[in-house]
Formats: sequence, structure tokens, C-alpha cells
Amino acid sequence: MESNGMPRASLEKAGQSHEPAAHRWLVFISVVIGTFMVNVDSSIVNVAVPVLQRDFHVGPGALQWVISGYLLVVTAMLPMIGGMSDRTDRRTCYIAGVTVFSLGSALCAWSTDVDQLIVFRLVQALGGAAIMGNVMSIISYTFPAGQRGRPLGLVNSVVAAGTIVGPALGGALTAAVGWKSIFWVNIPLGMISIVMSLAFLRRMSTNRSMARFDWMGSLWFFVAMAGTLLFLSNGNSWGWMSGRSIMAGGLSIGAWLLFMMRESRIREPLIDLRLFRSARFAIGNVAGYLSYVIMMFPTFILPLFLHQVMHEPIAHVGLLMTSQAVAMILISPVAGWLTDKYGPKWPTTVGMAIVTAALLWMAGFGSGTSKPAVVAAQALFGLGMGLFTAPNNVSILESVPVAQTGLIGSLLATIRNFGRVSGVALAVVLLETAIGTSSHYSESALVIGSRIAFGSAAILGAVATLLISTRMAASSKTTVI
Repeated sequence: MESNGMPRASLEKAGQSHEPAAHRWLVFISVVIGTFMVNVDSSIVNVAVPVLQRDFHVGPGALQWVISGYLLVVTAMLPMIGGMSDRTDRRTCYIAGVTVFSLGSALCAWSTDVDQLIVFRLVQALGGAAIMGNVMSIISYTFPAGQRGRPLGLVNSVVAAGTIVGPALGGALTAAVGWKSIFWVNIPLGMISIVMSLAFLRRMSTNRSMARFDWMGSLWFFVAMAGTLLFLSNGNSWGWMSGRSIMAGGLSIGAWLLFMMRESRIREPLIDLRLFRSARFAIGNVAGYLSYVIMMFPTFILPLFLHQVMHEPIAHVGLLMTSQAVAMILISPVAGWLTDKYGPKWPTTVGMAIVTAALLWMAGFGSGTSKPAVVAAQALFGLGMGLFTAPNNVSILESVPVAQTGLIGSLLATIRNFGRVSGVALAVVLLETAIGTSSHYSESALVIGSRIAFGSAAILGAVATLLISTRMAASSKTTVI
């Protein structure tokens, strides 16, 4: 059997690293530094928004694009960058990504107005997409099948650590040195990653020609994803049936239809839709998307609940919200080890069932809820997410040829970002069914809204659990590399 003109045996051999275990982990450290840098940066900027507003004398609408523009470009560019790295060299693409991200960080620090900052954040986003689109693929090339669970689990721990470190580091640096420091901090991390990558990463290429790269498919995907993100991110403020929302939604639907028509007809599509014929691949991606949608519910709703229902000071809210990330940091490596030893089916199923149980617990929160209960529920939620995510990623990556892991790694990152945007939009809609759009609402209305939102998220968790439990155990029909 062949894939894209390359014999299956050659693909398998390409994905098996014969280097010593110590060298593999040096490769892992090289790329995980980039992962940490990107994830810290995604949350570190949010803390500086009030300072940026004061220094640049602009409103929230303009500053929104400092964050939203970055997310839009990263999400829409990921499949194109992943597909290109599958045809060129993952080592070169990753190093170029870190270089561009570091350069973009320096340019952001030199910005003298908000327009410059937005443009340079887009430069950062291109580098960030190249980093995110290659990390999982490099790990798949470096570690043989049956040994990828632990490193992918540790990647999840690093992502969770970035969510903790980002706001705390951003607040400390902004207060002590100024907002420019939140961008300068990326430079030493980027330099370390570049030096280590040059020293330890080997060439990782399938030598597939760029002549047949699906540039038109990449364009349609970018337009479709950009339209979807604009609709989901702004529909609540624009009005879901406003002219701008209808235009963004219509553009998105039209571009998605054109994208799928093209992908089903050409010989080397950007995303091979036939991959979704595999139950293991399709269910893994759908369940992964639902998990990222669900993940945003506690992140968005609990700060409001803690501050306005439980009357916790803002300074305490951040501390009370860390138990989820801490649980994910601790359990993700264990989940990876369990996957290497027993396979991904049971960790993913049990993990999502735990997530659903935690959401049901949160759906019962009220004015009499204690702080330990909130911390414990989040820790249970983080435990379930940590148990689910790495095994699910392993299952998806090992269901495709190793020559396509650049694209699939990018697709996983795209689904993660898209799921987060969808989750925030859905949480807002559900919450506002009870409290309305006014900034003035009662505590009881917020409690009811929280229960509706968390109850709905629990239903999505139950659906994901059911999907995972029905995933075919007979992997013989699916390629395992």
C-alpha cells in the first residue's frame, strides 16, 4: 500500500528514530521550549490590555484585534503550514517559525501605536503557526510508535503550565518594567530553542514535491476559517442577525462549500477528506473539538461566578482558578504513560466521563457553594481533561501515515483554537439566556445562567463520552505507525 506516492514501508521507516533515548529527549526539549513560549504569549498579552489602552489612548474595540487578529491568523494558517512542512523539512519549518515569532516579538516591543502592534502581532502569529504546526509531527518522527504517549502528555503539561505562568508573569513584568517586557521575554527563549534545534533536530522530510501543493485549497480554508471566527467572536456584540454577522456567516459557508468541493476532487488536497472515513480519526477529531468547546465554560463562567456570586476579590479569583491547570500538569504525563502501556481507548473514555461528572458538579453551584468545592470541581475537570487529551492526540496521529503528521498536527492545533472560540461564543449565548445582555443583573440570574451553561456543557461531555466509547477497537482497519 502507498500513500502519496511513498511506499508504506518507507513511511514507517521514516517515522522510526534510531537515535539514543537521550537524544530524543533533547529534541523534545528543543521543540517544547517553543510550545511553552507560544502558549505563555497567548495569555500574557491579555493582562496588559488595560495598560495598552492607557498608553495608546484607544478603546477596547481596537485592542481586541491585538488578541483576535493573532488567533485568527494562527488558526487559519495552520493547515497550510502543516501541509507545506509535510512537503519540505519540518526541522527548517520549525526553526523558521521560532525565528519569525522572536522577530515579531521584538517588533511588537518596538511598536509606537496600536496599528503597528496589531500588524506585528500578525507577524508573531505566522511564526506561532509554524511552531504549533510542527511540534507534534517532530515528536511523531522522533519517538517510535508505542513511545509517543509520554512526550505528548508532557506537551499537554507544558501547555497547561503556560496558561498558569502567562497571566502571572505578564502582570509582574508589566507592573515592574512596562508592557514592552512581555514581548522581550520571548527573545531568550526563542534563541535557546533555535540553538538546540540546530544542534539536535535532524532533517525530517518525505521529499514530496511542492509543485502540487494545494494553494487554492489553502486560500479557501483561510477565508472559511476567518469568516467563521469573525462570526463566532463578534456575533454577540454585532448581533447574530446583523448585516455584518450575516455577511461573515455567509462568506464562511460559501468558502467552506468551495473548499470541500475542491478537496474531494484534486489528487493532493490540503486536507484529505478520505481520512475521515476512519472511525478512529473522525471520532477522535470530533471528540477533541467538543473537549475544547467544553474547556472554555469554566474558564469563562467561573471568574464571573466567583466574583459576583461568591464575592471573592479579583486577586483571589486567579488563584482559585489554578487548580484545573495544576491537575492537567500532573495527570498529562501519567495519561501518556497509560497510553503507551494500554492504548488510548480507556484513558480517553474515562477522562471524558470524569469531565462530564465535573461539569454536572459545577451545574449544581449556587450562592452557598464553598471555595474548596470550586477548587475541587476544577481539579476534577482538569484531571479528566488531562487524562483525555494526550491519548486522544496519540490515537489521531497514529491513525495516519507519518508522512502526513505535519498536516494532522496542524489540524489538531486548528481544532483546539476553533474549539476555544466556539466554546466562548456558546458559553456567552447560554449565559445570556438567563441574565440578558445588560451589565446589571442579579446574583440569582447569574446562578441560573451558570447552571444552564454547565448543564449544556455536561450534555456535550456525555455526547463526547458516547462517541469515544463506540470508537472501533479493531485498529487493524486503521493504519498504526
